[in-house]
Amino acid sequence: MNLQVIKRDGSIEEYSEFKIIRVMIAAGLKPDKAQSLTHLITKLLKSNSPLRVSSLEIRDKVIQELKKIDKDVVNLYSWYEKTKE
Repeated sequence: MNLQVIKRDGSIEEYSEFKIIRVMIAAGLKPDKAQSLTHLITKLLKSNSPLRVSSLEIRDKVIQELKKIDKDVVNLYSWYEKTKE
């Protein structure tokens, strides 16, 4: 069974690495780094919560890992996430 995401509104959808990659690239991370970081995040999420994960848990994990690479991208990613709220 694939990892599922519990969205803020309570709906559930399939986990998509592409969505994370797309947002990180939009925030300024190079595509190759966005892809490798997303694969790492996916592994971390699956090891902690193999069936379902909340969108907020994904956001927190992305921010945690981005801080290790590029603080400017973290700020842009955080700004984008706030525009969705």
